[in-house]
Amino acid sequence: MKNKISEDLLVAEEAYRNKNYIKSYSIYKSIYKENNLQKIIPRLVDIAYLKLNKTNIKFKIISNLIDIGFKKNDESKILTELVYLKLKLLREFEKFSDFYQFYSSANSEHRNFIFTQFEYFHYLLETENYEEAENILKKIQSANISFLKIIDIFFLDKKFFDQIFNNELDVKHNITFHEENITSNFEYIVIVMGNFEIFQKEIIPFAESLKKTSSNYLLSILINDINKDEFKIIYKKIKNLNIENISIYIENSKNLNLDKSELKAFYTARRFILANDLMEKFSKTLLVFDADTIINKNLADYVALNRNIDIAICIKKSFRYFHLTISANQTMFNNTINSKVFLKFYKKYIYYILNYKKIRWHIDQIVLYIAFIFTKKYFKAKIIDNLNENNYKNKDCFFYHTVHDKYRLVK
Repeated sequence: MKNKISEDLLVAEEAYRNKNYIKSYSIYKSIYKENNLQKIIPRLVDIAYLKLNKTNIKFKIISNLIDIGFKKNDESKILTELVYLKLKLLREFEKFSDFYQFYSSANSEHRNFIFTQFEYFHYLLETENYEEAENILKKIQSANISFLKIIDIFFLDKKFFDQIFNNELDVKHNITFHEENITSNFEYIVIVMGNFEIFQKEIIPFAESLKKTSSNYLLSILINDINKDEFKIIYKKIKNLNIENISIYIENSKNLNLDKSELKAFYTARRFILANDLMEKFSKTLLVFDADTIINKNLADYVALNRNIDIAICIKKSFRYFHLTISANQTMFNNTINSKVFLKFYKKYIYYILNYKKIRWHIDQIVLYIAFIFTKKYFKAKIIDNLNENNYKNKDCFFYHTVHDKYRLVK
């Protein structure tokens, strides 16, 4: 019997690692029903988090699983994990009063579990208790857990923000080609970037949708690390687009001395550095997009509708963590002082990380979130969410993120 359970657990865990969550959940659930194996409940909860959409049904299913775990368990390790999962659920569904009450009632062993502290930290961020959040952040960072390594570049210290903002660090970008062709007045700048493959698969459809729908723009494209033959293909295709106002940058990254994974992460952030430079040059509204975006309506109208804010940014409703809360796929910066503060800090901090830290995946979104917090708290920036109405589920959206052609606009 023990061998059979062990074998089934291995199969379930392998399915989980391969993200076959339905198969994994089914096997774990069978093992639980047949053997009353209580240690499986946290894994069932974890899979339910990952697989189910954020609905009342999801809340009830996970709540019931956690309640069963509490009733049938007295093992300290499992109870500690269930406390963490309960807090995770309450925060995900923004039940902040319930979160604080449950956290406060937990014993010190349960509260001090590192992942419970992780949830508490994010609760403090979301309720804007930044002073206490900074204390918890330092505690998490000092734990030096490999799983949480990417949090080492997150900070809430205003003095450090000022230090970064005012530093003179610079990074030389090796622009090997730049051509700017402006033949008419423009009201705003659209920024997109990628490598040769992204250009072929995503930037061309993006640019075609932009030309089909929008007016009065300058399109700025940055392409990194291409050879001569690829340049010829790119240049010809851009010319064939016949866009009135266009700026093309070709960049070589060798001088940055980054490995493959670092380079990929850096170029998710590079577009916001370009945005800062173009804001300084033109003093115009900027729209920064992921290349796998489709423009659905005239962006000139979108800019006009949002003229009285500083920034429109993608704020996620679920899985809100320091590296995921702010998504980088669609951002608008109006030509305001607060937008300039946001972008200047962004550029300066990326340069600081390049010099003193390790570039990691999600760096673009982590630094966006830091800039979001500081410009809202200390500069009173007016920042709105642009995701709620601009997604593939809304046929009247101005733009939507396809997630590498996974999603198409609902008709």
